[in-house]
Amino acid sequence: MAKTVVVVGAGVAGIQVSQQLADLGFVVHLVDRESTVGGLSAHLGKVFPTDDCALCLDACEELFSGHHRRCQYRSLLGSQKKLNLHTQTQVKSIKREGNGFSVSVKTSPRYILLDRCVVCLECIHACEVEVEDEFNLGRGTRKAIYRPIPQGVPLAPLIDMDSCTRCGKCVEVCGVGAINLDQRAKTRTIRADAIVLATGVEERLPHILPGYAYGECEDVLTQRELARLLDPTGSTVGKALTASGQPAKSVTMILCAGSRDLNAIEYCSQVCCTYSLKHALMLREQGIDVSLCYMDLRVPSHSRHYLELARESGVKFVRGKPDHVVVRDGRPVTVVENTESLERLEMGSDIVVLASPLIPLASQDGSFTDLLDADGFCHRRSKKPGVYACGTSTGPTDIPTSVAEANSVALEIYTDLMGVGK
Repeated sequence: MAKTVVVVGAGVAGIQVSQQLADLGFVVHLVDRESTVGGLSAHLGKVFPTDDCALCLDACEELFSGHHRRCQYRSLLGSQKKLNLHTQTQVKSIKREGNGFSVSVKTSPRYILLDRCVVCLECIHACEVEVEDEFNLGRGTRKAIYRPIPQGVPLAPLIDMDSCTRCGKCVEVCGVGAINLDQRAKTRTIRADAIVLATGVEERLPHILPGYAYGECEDVLTQRELARLLDPTGSTVGKALTASGQPAKSVTMILCAGSRDLNAIEYCSQVCCTYSLKHALMLREQGIDVSLCYMDLRVPSHSRHYLELARESGVKFVRGKPDHVVVRDGRPVTVVENTESLERLEMGSDIVVLASPLIPLASQDGSFTDLLDADGFCHRRSKKPGVYACGTSTGPTDIPTSVAEANSVALEIYTDLMGVGK
């Protein structure tokens, strides 16, 4: 009888380890609390080191050379019969049972029956309720029935019941009976032989830190929010616009905005320097002046070309951590001392972008408390037999490293559960 593995988190690492385990003959249950797969990567548009769509990836070292592509969205489901995807699903409890585990999960209603929906999207056209599109910073609207990510898996839309008026127009136009406005949450128990934690990370919102004017000025953004502006599929069609809708002429970036800080997050988030440089280059392609304030630049060798290209393209580098950001005449002004020239600068710009620290999602779930280190990340090889972790759940890292870790964990599980080499 095939062994069963529960993978918690359907980001890049969770997808990769699930695919590898399914290929090795395991029954895999891939669980994610969001309505589509991809995790944080699904928000990013282009990603380093190849500037591909966030999920157009291949495996391991081939990511560094850029010679191979594979769309994680399109290759995930439908072809692997032993891989079961559970979106909008949270782990409620994990209990040890003999040599395995009993995992209780709760799936929230989507109000769309995935086995019936043909993704014609007539329901979206029929819906008359429009609300702010929170995925794209509220710059634009979406319907009460919508797809959070246009190319997301599952492709079927879902209904936001907080906005839905239950008028029934979507039900009327659905020719396959895929809409159930009375769908309820379901709880089930999965018996597993191993568990993989691939819960990932999220940005720590800077409003927790005083002095950056985040939340006070709509033109102070995080790097993830800037990525949504620069994504051609977003509401601004890839153009860096201010909150008033005007094209930005100047942008100031602040690295380590709350990380490597004894008063906030002490660790380095590893990838902030690189994706800040990537975004700086994308802004320069639009003719926008970019200034980048930094303490140190920590760029891995496979992404070093971003730093070289940024210097060549005219990005202004200011070594120094800004004291604060003030708002003058509606525009953000960054106050910083350049530690190389010893000048105190007040840099006005149309947009300020903060490289916020990446914090672990596992620490927000009480089921995993005893598996975490002091910073809230999972130990890669848990002290509990049968529990594994990979990707950014073990600490901030880039996509190639997450994929490599996922491959390694899949092999570990195969070795442990099948008794290979023992």
